[in-house]
Amino acid sequence: MKYEFYADVFFLTNFYLDFLAIYAVSEILGKKKRYFRFLSGAAISSLMGCILFLSLSHYDLYLLSIHFIVNPAITVFCFYPAEKRSYFHAYLLMYFVLLMLGGSMQWLYGTLTEGRYYELCLLLTGIPLLLLTYIIRRRRENVQIHYEAFVSHQGREVRVTALLDTGNRLVDPYTKEPVHILAEGIKERLGIELPGRLVPFHSLGESHGMIEVFTIEKLRICHNKEDMVFSPAVVAAGEDALFQNKSYQMILHGSVVNHKELI
Repeated sequence: MKYEFYADVFFLTNFYLDFLAIYAVSEILGKKKRYFRFLSGAAISSLMGCILFLSLSHYDLYLLSIHFIVNPAITVFCFYPAEKRSYFHAYLLMYFVLLMLGGSMQWLYGTLTEGRYYELCLLLTGIPLLLLTYIIRRRRENVQIHYEAFVSHQGREVRVTALLDTGNRLVDPYTKEPVHILAEGIKERLGIELPGRLVPFHSLGESHGMIEVFTIEKLRICHNKEDMVFSPAVVAAGEDALFQNKSYQMILHGSVVNHKELI
């Protein structure tokens, strides 16, 4: 039996499915969205697939190269930096998502439409997955606890929406104070310009990193008609990408939930 190979169809199909899988994995694992990197990773993966398919004489060798060289490399590329365990989880989850997408595509195109409307079937394949990621995002947002907070420093006060992150356990080793993460734009509005001090931190996205922290005059957090006051308080300047498309501009330290100093 002979098959006709259309490189453009092969590339675009794999690019579309790979991007959907990478995006879904980032949403399920709660990873930062790096759309340019995700698109680049899907494009590189699809291009390598075309090259290997055309250059390798044995199909089994092509499958081994895709599964154990290309796909692991793309996983690292898309989610770097991360812990090794996190790469492994993303790698396995991506395979599961791709199997679901491939099975859905085969059912729609080969069974339901009997080999017709390829482009429509390809488009419809991604709709259930995007709906699933939307539900996951909404459920995650519903369990998040938000506070109204006021950050004060050198006569300036900025109101922000703050997210309580019980997983944030970063402590300034010099002052022994908890560290809250503040959007870079808010730091600028407060007029904080002096160089801060670097403290080490550890997270899923950065196994051994350094972050710049600052001491501000006061942090007042409002919740359920009560005020929690930290004076002074320590904040770190977070990257703008961390707060992109988010409803909050600050990430509170997990100890806030146990704070008893009320006024």
